[in-house]
Amino acid sequence: MRRYQFDKLIRSKLPARMINEGVIINSTELSEADYVMQLKNKIVEESEEVLLASSRENLKTELADVLEVIQALAEASGIDMQEIEEARLEKRAVNGHFQADNYIHYIEVAKDNHKVIEYLNDKDRPYKFTEN
Repeated sequence: MRRYQFDKLIRSKLPARMINEGVIINSTELSEADYVMQLKNKIVEESEEVLLASSRENLKTELADVLEVIQALAEASGIDMQEIEEARLEKRAVNGHFQADNYIHYIEVAKDNHKVIEYLNDKDRPYKFTEN
């Protein structure tokens, strides 16, 4: 027998299909907290597949996977999809939407602009400071 390490969450109908194909499955039921964590891992995995999508059809199916994980994560966290839509619309009203002409290479901030510098330093995002 050959063993292939998975260590990931899979869709509900896949185990039966795998067993029908002669695969022996070693699985476990996750606690609620572990399930939520694995859904968070899954959304990163599926998002990476979106990044690699090379055709419209492939992109469509990968986006569908991302949406499936979002729905499962929302349900597991007690969040209604309508709440997510309302939050999306609120953020859009305040910050706008994404469009091609808003790609920023870098910004420059005066050294005495402490408010912006603190904001950028406090964010858990990959804003990298570089000297001119």
